[in-house]
Amino acid sequence: MLFITRIFLLNLMAIPMAFAGTKGLDVKLENLGDSDFYQSPIFKQFTNNFGNYHFDECWQHYGDGVSGIHYLNYGFLRLINGHTIQDIFNFNKEAIQNIRKNLHQPDEHTASEGYHGMYIIYPKNGYLTIMGVGANANPKKGLTGISTVIKGIKLDQTKPKEGAKIFERSLCRVSKPFNIGFGV
Repeated sequence: MLFITRIFLLNLMAIPMAFAGTKGLDVKLENLGDSDFYQSPIFKQFTNNFGNYHFDECWQHYGDGVSGIHYLNYGFLRLINGHTIQDIFNFNKEAIQNIRKNLHQPDEHTASEGYHGMYIIYPKNGYLTIMGVGANANPKKGLTGISTVIKGIKLDQTKPKEGAKIFERSLCRVSKPFNIGFGV
């Protein structure tokens, strides 16, 4: 009986440790492609999944206890200090520096540090291209703060549940730069 009690207490102590330091990402999402993507069955299913806390296992590999996206700010193409999102997608250094400054501006939805990063998506003709730009970089450690661009992701709008999972996994796969300098 004492042995069972000890195991129970060890497990009970481990539960808070499993959740200590977990933090979701506060991110922006910009769309360069089909303007109606935000109204698509896949995107609606993806946003409906928020709050159910059944995150894709991919998130365990992208940060120190990151549990997926906490807050997602999405909208339409904006001009940022004279640059477009397309300039960032084309790796224009000045545009990337400007967006990083912009990402550090907190608002009512983020912590005092602002956003962790920004996704740029390019949905077109049922396929998705995606990249992530982190709010920080660390060139001394070889960290550019920019993800690899992933192309050719098939999104079948007739299967929104499957498509939402593919979309979430795609976001996850380009999220690694969001953790630079945040201790997430």
